[in-house]
Amino acid sequence: MTEPGAPRPSLRDLAAPGGRVGPLWVVTRGSGRPLVLLHGNAEDHHVFDRLVPLLGRGRTLVGLDSRAHGRSLRGGGPLSIASMADDVAVVLDLLGLRDVDVLGFSDGANVAFELALRRPGLVGRLVAVGANLFPAGLTAATLRATVVAERLLRGLSRVVPALGAVAERTALMTEHPQIDPADLVRVTVPVLVVVGERDAVRPEHTALLVDSLPDARLAVVPRAGHFLPTRRPRELAALVEGFLR
Repeated sequence: MTEPGAPRPSLRDLAAPGGRVGPLWVVTRGSGRPLVLLHGNAEDHHVFDRLVPLLGRGRTLVGLDSRAHGRSLRGGGPLSIASMADDVAVVLDLLGLRDVDVLGFSDGANVAFELALRRPGLVGRLVAVGANLFPAGLTAATLRATVVAERLLRGLSRVVPALGAVAERTALMTEHPQIDPADLVRVTVPVLVVVGERDAVRPEHTALLVDSLPDARLAVVPRAGHFLPTRRPRELAALVEGFLR
């Protein structure tokens, strides 16, 4: 944990295996302009392992474990996409970073949008992979399965208390995010929205997301599902590189 009054942590000092900065575990690799990596639900920064060698040339990759994920603690207060965005803002403040590029996947993309809304000076360019603004943006089958899973986990947690944490994380998909599309007019930075052709996010919802942003472009990866960082890393890396250049 970074103590008040302590020297500002250095990105170089956070090279693997990383260290705790404020509320989150942070791992860095490389040198150059920072690219912050925000993972999805029930994951940690390792979800980007196949992307790291493809994106690491000439930039510092900054992987964060979100609250209650990976090596980051649960902490107090509500577990929500908005509170997770506030955590990221604390980390960037402690690292002295502004106007950074951000790549978010799934819930990490949702966190990135909340971050851009809540602390606009922190985000320079944003790549959102498989994002949704509210739960109904997911396909009916995906949302239905997630709701059933959450209810089952809540019930089982009465017998196996450890499952309560899993249920709480699952609720991030059934109850969050809650972003009003009209608010996205305030996200004025360039945004690349990436989805798979067979994504867990409804195509019409992705269209709403893109149309609500002042400066956004859409990229659809053919014959791909939701998990682009792990299953289609080369195509995703090419899109990210082209956008950030």
